[in-house]
Order: sequence, then C-alpha cells, then structure tokens
Amino acid sequence: MDLFPTAYIDDGSELADEPILFRMSDQSSGTNTGAVRFPLFDQDEPYDAAQFRSETSPLRQTMLLQQTPYVEPRFSLTPQMSSSSPSLSLASRVFENNDTQLDRSVLRQAITQIDTLGVDYVRGAEAGPTVATDVGSLLRKSPAALSIEVQRRSPIVNDTRVRSSRIGALAASGSHWVPARADLDTALSKIDSRNVEDVLIIPGPYSSLYGPGFQFVDFELLKSPRSESGLDWHGRTSFDHSSNGNQWLGQQGFWGGGENWGVRANYAQRTGDSYRTGAGNKVASDYESSEFTLALGRDLGDGRSIELSLLRLDQNKVQFPGYVFDIDDLVTDAYEITYIDEHAPLADRSETEVWYNRTVFSGSAQNPEKRQQFPLLDRISYVGFTDVDSLSTGYRRALSWGQENDYQFTLGHDLRFIKQELNEVASATTLGPPIPLVDRNSPIPRSFLVNPGVFAEYSEDLFDEYKVRAGGRVDFVQTDIIDNPSKLAALGLGTFPATYEEIVGTDQKQTDRFLWSLYGAIDRRYSESLVGTASLGFAQRPPTLTELYAAQPFLLLLQNGLNNVTGDPRLDQEKMIQFDLSLDFSTDMVKAGVRGFHSWAMDYITLENTRVLEGPPNGDVQQVSLRYVNTDLATLIGGEAFAELFPKSRLSPFMTLKGVDGRDRSRNGNFATTNGDAGTPSQQVAGLSRGFFSGIVGADAEPLPGISPFEARAGVRLRDVSRRPQWNMEFSARMVAHQYRVASSLLENTTPGFTTLDLRGTYQPRYAEGLTMVAGIENLTDKAYREHLDFRSPGGIQILQPGISVYVGADWTY
Repeated sequence: MDLFPTAYIDDGSELADEPILFRMSDQSSGTNTGAVRFPLFDQDEPYDAAQFRSETSPLRQTMLLQQTPYVEPRFSLTPQMSSSSPSLSLASRVFENNDTQLDRSVLRQAITQIDTLGVDYVRGAEAGPTVATDVGSLLRKSPAALSIEVQRRSPIVNDTRVRSSRIGALAASGSHWVPARADLDTALSKIDSRNVEDVLIIPGPYSSLYGPGFQFVDFELLKSPRSESGLDWHGRTSFDHSSNGNQWLGQQGFWGGGENWGVRANYAQRTGDSYRTGAGNKVASDYESSEFTLALGRDLGDGRSIELSLLRLDQNKVQFPGYVFDIDDLVTDAYEITYIDEHAPLADRSETEVWYNRTVFSGSAQNPEKRQQFPLLDRISYVGFTDVDSLSTGYRRALSWGQENDYQFTLGHDLRFIKQELNEVASATTLGPPIPLVDRNSPIPRSFLVNPGVFAEYSEDLFDEYKVRAGGRVDFVQTDIIDNPSKLAALGLGTFPATYEEIVGTDQKQTDRFLWSLYGAIDRRYSESLVGTASLGFAQRPPTLTELYAAQPFLLLLQNGLNNVTGDPRLDQEKMIQFDLSLDFSTDMVKAGVRGFHSWAMDYITLENTRVLEGPPNGDVQQVSLRYVNTDLATLIGGEAFAELFPKSRLSPFMTLKGVDGRDRSRNGNFATTNGDAGTPSQQVAGLSRGFFSGIVGADAEPLPGISPFEARAGVRLRDVSRRPQWNMEFSARMVAHQYRVASSLLENTTPGFTTLDLRGTYQPRYAEGLTMVAGIENLTDKAYREHLDFRSPGGIQILQPGISVYVGADWTY
C-alpha cells in the first residue's frame, strides 16, 4: 500500500506530490475540468470535481487554499460505513480512516463555515516530523499557523497568542481549556501534539460557538475509529530525540474496533534536561511529562453516536527559565462526552457536548540555578511555594437545519463554569530594616465564573459565487470570591500584612455582566483561482478571574521579569470591533494569500505600573508592581500573507509574513492607582496620568505591551514526486525584525532582530511499510538570540533561546 496515495486526473497526467488532488468544475458553464480517481479504491468509478467539492467539508477545501505543509500525513486507510449509510461517499473514503477522520461533529462542521479562508488549519500529523511537544509547539513550527505567535516558556510549555492576544485572554477548544496560572501553565500545554487530529485558529470575533471572546483556538483530539470489514486492530510506536537538552519522547498507541464501535488508547513519555544556548551557556529547563489518552466510540444506529474522551497528564520537575516559580508536580484530568443525532426530533441534526477539565499543581522558587536570574530573591532570603487548583466544566447543545452547499442554520445554548484558586506562600526579610515575614500569602482567592449563553449561526450559498455567514450570541457572566474570609485578612509581602480589600482597593467581589456579540462575513469566488472574503464582527469579553481578583502574586507577565500583579473587581468588560479582508489565489503554478485586519478595542484590559522597587548595589530595578486597568481605546492593525511557487513540483520556494501593531490610544487615562498596603488601601486618584505613582513618565499614547515583532519565514521544499514518494526536505529561514514598538511606561525593552535557519526531512522506506523516519537541525548556525517576550532585566540579565539542536525520530504504524 502506498504511504502517500497518488491521485490521477482523467486527462492522463499524474500528480504524485499530494495525497489528494482535484480540479474544480466551472460552475458558470457547468463544464468539468477533470475527474478524480484514487488508485486505492474502485478505479472504475470516477468522481468529478463538483461532486468531490459537494461531498467535502469547507475545512478540507480550506486546506487546499493554504500553503502546503512540508510533510504530508500518511493515510492508513480503513474505509468505514455507518449503519445508516447505504454507501461510502468519496470524502468518507478518503478521510474516514484510522489516522485522519472526517469531521462528524455538527458543531465542528458549523465552525468550518465561519470563514473558509480566514481560519488557519494545522494538521496534527505535522507534530511527528517537526518533533513538536505540546500543541503550542506544533503551532510555533507549522507554516500554516499564520496568525499565531508563540512564547516558548519551556520545551513543553508554549503560550499561544493569536495576533498578539494577551496572556490569559485566550481559551482553547470547545471544551474551554483555560490556563491554571497565567505565567506558567497555558491553555494548550496540557495537550501533547501527537494526540491531536487538527487545530483550527479563528483570528477574530467570527464565531458564536465558543463563548464570549475575540479569538479562538479549537483542537480536536484523535477520535475512535471504525472498521467496515469487522474487528480490526492497529498500533503505532514512536520515538524522537533532540540533542540540545537531551530531550526524549517515547510513545505507544493502539486503536481498533468494528463496524459500529471503536477504541483508541495512547501513552506518551517525555523527558529533557538543561539546554545550551548559542552563546554556550547552560539554561535550566529540565522536565518529565507523561500523558495518557483514551477514546471510546459507539454508533447507536439511526444516525446516533456517542464518543467518550479521557486525558490524564502528569508533569514533574518542570523548570521555567526566567520565571520565579517552577512546577514540582502537575496533574490534569479531562473528560468529554459527545452525543450526535443525525435525525433529531426537532432538527436535521443535533449535538450535545459535556466536559470536565481539572488541573492541580504545586511549585517552588528555590532552584539555585534560577535564583541567579533574580538576585533580589537571595537579598531578601525569599522562600516561596505555590499551589494552583483550576477547574473548567460545562456543556454545549446545538440543533442544526439545512444542508451544505444550500443553507445551514444552527441554534444552541451552552454553559461554562470555571473555578480557580492560586496560593503563593512566601517567607522573606524586608529590604532596609530586616523585618522577617513568615508564610505570607499573595493569592488569587478561590473564585468562580459562571457563563450561560445562547448562540446562533447561519450560512447560505448564493448564485454559485457567494457565501454569506452570520452569527451572534448573548451571555450572562457572574463572578465571585468564595474563599474563607479569614484567609484574606493578612496578605502580601509588605512590612505589615494587608487585607484583601486594602490591596485591591475595594470591597466589591461579585460581578454581573450581560454580553453580546454579532458578526457577518461574505465570500466571493471571482474565478476558479481567486477567492475573496470580507468579515466584520463585534464581541465582548469578560475579565478573567486573574484580572479581577489577583492579590500581588509574582506573575511574570512582562519581559522585565519580577512582576507582582493586582487585579480589580471593578474592571469593565472589553469590547472589540474587527474588520478583516482576505484574498486567496491558487493555481498549479502558485498558491498565495493575503489577509489584513483592523481592530478597535474599547475598555481594553492592559497593565498599569504602580511602583518600581530599586535596590542596591547599583540601583537596578528589582521589582515592578502591575495593576490590571481598562484603557478607553486600543487599536490593533496587521495581517498575514503567504506565497508558494510550483506547489506540485519537486522544488517549491515559499514565504510567509505576519505582523501586528498594537497601540494604547488613551494610555494616560483619567486616574492613577496607588499600591495597597496595610492601613493605606489602594486608590484611584482622579486627574493624574496612569502610572504616575511609579515615577515613570509615559506618553499620551504608546504601543501595547507584549506585541510580537514582524517576522517572515522563507525557504524551499524539495520532495520526491515519483509514483510512490519516499522522502521530502525543507530548508527555511525565520527572520524576526527589530522590535522598537514597546510599552516604555511598563519598562518594556526594545529587542534586536535575528535570523535562524532550520533543516528538516522525512523518509519512508519502501521495504518497511508503515515506517517513517525524521531528522533535522534546528538553529543550524547556533545563533545566540532571544525572543522579544523572553525575560530580560533592565540590568542586562537575560535568557537566551536554545542553540543548535540535531533531532532524529521514527514512527512505525502496524
């Protein structure tokens, strides 16, 4: 069996470089440009391009409009048939298999209608050849994740930001994964990239299905398979090794089932040590991680099915370069049940999802290698421990009417419930007169967010050229603190303990909000090769529990490092209006696309500098106190572009571009905030510029903090175009621009540009069916560099990224 199935065109030409190829019919004339045949199936049964497109989800069509990944996934095909389907469609023959399944979820089908050009799509099959760790690592390395910037906190913890969205503002997946602690754990670091089917990135308020928000990341875990031919079992054994940091992965998976049931189980173990930078120094970044996933599915007949997914993650001794705390032990348990009815009583289809995710971890700040990065910790004899408990649960139910390529209407309701608690208990000695502080807590008190909502989505094809889409939702959001009041009576690392009310400056705890969102979009197909999209959306986002209730924990949110952060229960919800335009062009000679956007954010939640602590021996900044605050108006402008020449040829040059310019247009505000201490509650003093009490003079307007610089990636792909392709290679250069747009009032520093080179390759020997071998070199020239978001103190202490790393790996499917 071919590892890369080859598609034939009826005119006799052979295009072996892609596993799935087709040419669309001319809708205006009704003529066919070619029929598609797949040698793995009945070659006497042709399917013309129009039929293929009608049977293929918009998600699959979107894949053809984006740049080609450097490695195509291997399709281990096992045709499936539900008991209610009289015959297999071409799409189900191609996509419903053990490794890559057709999306059967009603909601996920509706999601792909959001913007077939504006949604980034990343295949989980890219994780193996790029030796990605978590899902954030996969998105950092994939050329298809155009709208994504990723902060690499550790080799297995990568923080995903869509168009420079802020830490904590992004919730992932329909089951609403949220970060447990904003500076360590992330929404996507709990998910091993090898267990993901695909990832959708929606870089704007163009969905009503995920709750209130401005951008969304939806990942799909591998589901249970089906087998038409009766009981069928398969396995997969994988390993990879990266030399820099001595990083190892071992993975074992099994899957199988029958005609109407299936099971999939997978276990992965990862370990790593300190890495070496391009400057030759060692950086402590050890970790141990293991993840187990289980998927069970059953077709109940008459178009009904149920799917259960289970995930268990254990991480130990995870060291974070440039952060005060490390994770000593972390446990995540996640469950999801999906029930689908293709013949619902009140609708054409219905789906119900129920999920429960919980993360518990403990950490400490005593690593001696780390404390060299923060001299203040030793000066005050700081001993700190943290523990976090974060829970997300809820449901989503949707009813859908209509058919693809006609109209589709989805109506539903959902509920998200989040409960979080962070304790940060420390002992220290004050600067100046040495006053001991014992077991002081700087927490995010135990608190909850409950969010019921209703949503609607509508799409329709018009005149064979247009597709219109619209959606909206209405939400109620309530938050409150449910912690023991006695615990909140003596907090903080001031000379004397302060109450929670003194630190945050208010006794308000409960908040109630009504939110709404609305969007519309239109696609136009100008020709077989050119498609354009225009989208306009308005959405509101409630503050996170961290933004509302933090009471001076050390959350390292900015590059200058030692930040303690205070929330404000009086924060307003954010509002955003965003407009997107995109054009995609695709022929046999070139694939290209460009997207631009402009966002106006009202009551945007940003940070205020309330105090700068300087200390001996040289008066260098030691600690920056930050406060969450609304700014009246912020703007974000930018876009993405890609181009690939000769995408079906042996040699294919390519390039991608992306960048965002974020501006705080009302930085001065109309008040300045004081720090809260014992006996002197925090106050908002009207008539002063924001940040006045820090002593740092800021401009009337300045760049937003944490905005990634512009970057480009250029390279060339070389691949085997024989009938049975065995290998491909990619050489690429990542070019990051100098970042001079920084938030000076928050002591953010400019950073120089840099260029890194990567070489990757895969090989699939003919004599060993099911075996794929990968190898590559990252940072080929051993460049010493740091990303803009990486830690760097004003005194010059900085954390560099890994230097040259050689990796090898193998994946055997049987």
